Amino acid sequence: MESFDPHHADEADLAGYFRVVRDSHLVDEDRPGEPVPTFEDVVARLRRPFPGVGPAGHWVVRDAGGIVAFGYARFPEEENSHLAVATVVVHPEHRRRGVATRLLRAVLPRLRERGRTVIEDWRLVEGRPGTDWALRLGFRTVRALAPMVMAVADADRARWPVELPPGYRVERWIGAAPERVVASYAAARSAIHDAPMGTTEFALPQWTVERVRENEAELRAEDVEQRVVAAVHEATGEVVGLTEVVLLPREPHTSHQGDTAVLAAHRGRGLGSALKGVMAHWLVEDHPDLEHMHTVTNADNEHMIRVNRELGMTAERTELVVAHDVDALAARLTDRG
Repeated sequence: MESFDPHHADEADLAGYFRVVRDSHLVDEDRPGEPVPTFEDVVARLRRPFPGVGPAGHWVVRDAGGIVAFGYARFPEEENSHLAVATVVVHPEHRRRGVATRLLRAVLPRLRERGRTVIEDWRLVEGRPGTDWALRLGFRTVRALAPMVMAVADADRARWPVELPPGYRVERWIGAAPERVVASYAAARSAIHDAPMGTTEFALPQWTVERVRENEAELRAEDVEQRVVAAVHEATGEVVGLTEVVLLPREPHTSHQGDTAVLAAHRGRGLGSALKGVMAHWLVEDHPDLEHMHTVTNADNEHMIRVNRELGMTAERTELVVAHDVDALAARLTDRG
């Protein structure tokens, strides 16, 4: 095993990494309906990973013909500085030879060096070989996810609400919350802590004005377009609900749902659905070439799944988050030899 730097890798190594991703996608069929990733897609994801999960680490395994497997980890910070989010992928022709286990064993010391005590693998597809391998190693399922998608061309836009319920007005922005509402916006974002999260070790941020501004600056630095539609309570002038969407520079035709949250005192009035509808109209107005809207919610969050279905989103599959204690996993892998 050796470290891999996607920013300085040569074309041959990038092509080898791409082959592992592409051929695994074709064989595993974990995500039916999703296009086969292109070389450009894979390189872009390597060099500009999804924001908000900390810095990345990369490792590869080679044989005489080039790269045959890779390990990938993200190192979230703040509340999650004990956690590594990692995955291992082996080319189909090199599976069932212990490559994944050896790679994982070699990566664990790198996680310890960063003070990580828990490893999680996110978005494994239920019932697939990679998931079964992780469970055999003693990973435990800590969360089930329900990814959903809407094909914009097929959407019935009449199903999207165009305004908020009486007593609330829309405040919307791209990139930075206005000073007049940023404090109440930060407080409203913290309402997401009520959402089901299973037993994952990943903790959602404790939102403050400072954290909001740091997050906005991070997204701007990555050329990520962040859009927020907020519900302002007209009687108080404060933000009481919001929905957030990001568009990545490497995926200009796809939107990714961020947080949707409503303060407890204002729930039950249809604000979540209305906020998402207003956001959908705004997105397609500004991005007429938008092709897909993606969201992921907890599989047992029946309310949000129902809201998403009413807007026209469809469920794709069930995905799992699995976790293991780093020291316990290292001991288990040592015992396996």
